Amino acid sequence: MTQTVLGLNATHRKVLGLTYDEIDERLYDRIWTAIMRLIRLVDEFPGRRDKILTQAEFIAVKKARDAADTQMRRERMFILANTLIEASRQMMRQDLLDRYEGNVAIDATCVPIAGKLGNPSSKVLVGDRRSINYDAGYYRGTGSHDAVTHSDATVLKKTEPGVKHHAKSRAKLVWGTELEISRTTANLHEKEDLFPMITTAVSFHVPGAIKGEGLRLVQSIKARGHRINLVIVDRAYNYGIYNEFAVPVRRLGGKLVVTYQDQHLGAQAYDARGFVQISGTWHLDTIPQVLRDADKVILGARNKFKKSKAKDSRSVRSDIKAAEDLYAKQVAKRRNYMLKAKGQMDENLTRRYLLPTTTAEYAMWKRRPGTHQGDTVMMKHPEVVDPADTNPSGLKHEQYFPFGDKDWSAAMGLRNGVESVNRNIKRAQYEDLANPDHRAVRGNTYTYLVGALSTVVENLRQILSFYKRQLATKSLTPKNDSIPAVFWQSDLFPNGSDTGQQPPG
Repeated sequence: MTQTVLGLNATHRKVLGLTYDEIDERLYDRIWTAIMRLIRLVDEFPGRRDKILTQAEFIAVKKARDAADTQMRRERMFILANTLIEASRQMMRQDLLDRYEGNVAIDATCVPIAGKLGNPSSKVLVGDRRSINYDAGYYRGTGSHDAVTHSDATVLKKTEPGVKHHAKSRAKLVWGTELEISRTTANLHEKEDLFPMITTAVSFHVPGAIKGEGLRLVQSIKARGHRINLVIVDRAYNYGIYNEFAVPVRRLGGKLVVTYQDQHLGAQAYDARGFVQISGTWHLDTIPQVLRDADKVILGARNKFKKSKAKDSRSVRSDIKAAEDLYAKQVAKRRNYMLKAKGQMDENLTRRYLLPTTTAEYAMWKRRPGTHQGDTVMMKHPEVVDPADTNPSGLKHEQYFPFGDKDWSAAMGLRNGVESVNRNIKRAQYEDLANPDHRAVRGNTYTYLVGALSTVVENLRQILSFYKRQLATKSLTPKNDSIPAVFWQSDLFPNGSDTGQQPPG
């Protein structure tokens, strides 16, 4: 930041309201002090950062933290980060904002923190720390992303009996934190590049602590007055308890597009009136078993193909093509048994569904004793829920599109955009967020601040790239994308003298 200020000329400083007395050392100190003041306001992990802590010092830091105070600071950091992101969003023209129908994809990415030796888990109070950045956590690339070392797992088995811990060798883990990102996606089934793809919300947490974070992102977007349409996520988000993500997002107007763990495919919930939920969609319970199991069968075929060492052989490719063709036909046949959601879920978590009354399958189902009579049915959340039941009435696994059909596949394909922003902000030629050596200040909160600013810069880069693509008069290449003559320019046609020359796009 000091180098940036030193690079400004007098006009730049005047516009920004910055004073400079030509004493470089004083400038550095002023900036450093300002950063520290900001961090103190938003730091949910207060504690000394001047040394690697002993066991006694670490316990003292933990005891000194007040839960209400740290929660307040965490909320401040969330507001700060998303206010900065909202400011970058407002750099777009209103007509571009109006084109966007509100689809978002959500994902988390690991941000490494300095301290290659890591630390004992924050839950493990025995032993000295190994790094000054003692509030980070170990990250693994699968599951819920949290992990502990084998030595930590041994301690935690005694202090947290019955809790399963994902122990791994320290050499196979990354010491860091996680950045949770909500990213705009293209409108479904519309041409691409109608507007810039940008980050719309962020949150931060130690690895694995994703409980409630996806919902916070959607709530933030909604609170800022923006549309919520498709909410596209991976299986980590619909793995938890139904009322921590799936139901609240749905009540905010989100249309969930999710994928499942293998054991959640097929029949997921039942209704005594004659309905069964299969892979997220309600059907008449007379649906044949072969159609119930179609998702499991195709998943098995795809996994077999991925593991095959002879993917290029004609017979292997023929087998997977035949399996895919059969699956497509089975998904189409399931529509004859499928119920369709109508309207929004109400305060009692009740929703109306349209029955497939025009199909022959419905007529046969209706003649069966005990089945529901009528063109629609209300699915209601039970008044008493067994705490062990994480999916009452199928609320957790339900999604907007039938799993596996063309709309679901197209929507899930839009999720690639959020993974691309994760790569962009980590690339060395851009923000280089994957390199902890470029973040000299210690602690999680400074990493959070840098992460928020990195997403803002990436947003601005995406907006600029969009405008350049729209205004380019010839194909852009790395050689010419910085040459003004390659782009349409309004001053070439002053006062509208050539009304036929309009900017591209």
